[in-house]
Amino acid sequence: MRSLSLLLVLTLVACKTAETPAPVTKPVEEKPVVAAPPEPPAPKIELPPARELPKTPVGLPEVAASTDNPTTAEKAELGWKLFYDKRLSKDGTMACAQCHLIPLAYTSGAAVDAKVGGGLNKRNTPTVLNLGHHTTWYWDGRMPTLEAVSNAAWKGQLGADPAVVAKALNEVPVYKASFERAFGEPATADNVPRAFAAFFRTLNNGNSPWDRAQAQEKDAMSKEATEGFKVFTAKGCATCHVPPLFTHGDFENVGIGDDPGRKDATRDDADFGKFKTPSLRNVALTGPYFHDGSGKTLEEAIALMAKGGNPNPKLSPRLKPQKLSAKEAKALKAFLEALTGESTYTTDPSLP
Repeated sequence: MRSLSLLLVLTLVACKTAETPAPVTKPVEEKPVVAAPPEPPAPKIELPPARELPKTPVGLPEVAASTDNPTTAEKAELGWKLFYDKRLSKDGTMACAQCHLIPLAYTSGAAVDAKVGGGLNKRNTPTVLNLGHHTTWYWDGRMPTLEAVSNAAWKGQLGADPAVVAKALNEVPVYKASFERAFGEPATADNVPRAFAAFFRTLNNGNSPWDRAQAQEKDAMSKEATEGFKVFTAKGCATCHVPPLFTHGDFENVGIGDDPGRKDATRDDADFGKFKTPSLRNVALTGPYFHDGSGKTLEEAIALMAKGGNPNPKLSPRLKPQKLSAKEAKALKAFLEALTGESTYTTDPSLP
């Protein structure tokens, strides 16, 4: 009986289970994939025409063209703006133009200048006028091209990480468009120095009273300045300060300080204490003088050169002591003042 009862229970359970319909699973409805709307195209930047390339000032030869970086109006204008823009520096605090002031013929007026971060340079800031006529750059001549010196100053003086700065420039639509117009590509670590170099090749200074006198303009120079040019020639100054740039581009030891100078670049002991002969153009505006800024006035600089520099074992044989009367020294200064010319860029640009 007991087995029969168990059998009946199991049969009832089985029947009930069979009667219970299996749950119906509804098919999952697939929702159509909606594509994200395309990003609107970046607005096209309409740039105004680039500033025309300035003409070479009276008295200067044409700047030799670069085969690797031909000068165009677009590159030069871009480099001009970058020269004034603090965004080119590591921390946004410094632009090239802060050490190269227009009223001081693109020098700073200081013996030495500070870099980004506060450290001081060890040498005086030279003018950047007429750089395209030179064949080496820096006081020790260690840089062989304008592009190289532009890159070195960008990374050294301004402390820039080129790739980081280039990326930041490309985030400024006008800059990005300007680079694309000038170089066919956005800003890069390579084309920023090339823009600087193009600007420098057009940043020239001439048409001074001396230049105009050489072009036969009557009374362009005062009588005193004319006499001063005679003194300049007679006393051998033109041996190293050769017209029209008033430098021979070579390196001389005049016995100032214990800086290795040219030896830093060549590693040659014979070059110890030699420095690139600076141009005398605009010299009345570019004090203090010499590589360390130790010559505070033009009169001091004239006096040191007239006495043949400071004696030392490696003193340049080109330097010869000269006797200058007070009248001759005054006339020589007047002549040097007559080398103050006119620059191709005389204002700050408008920045994006």
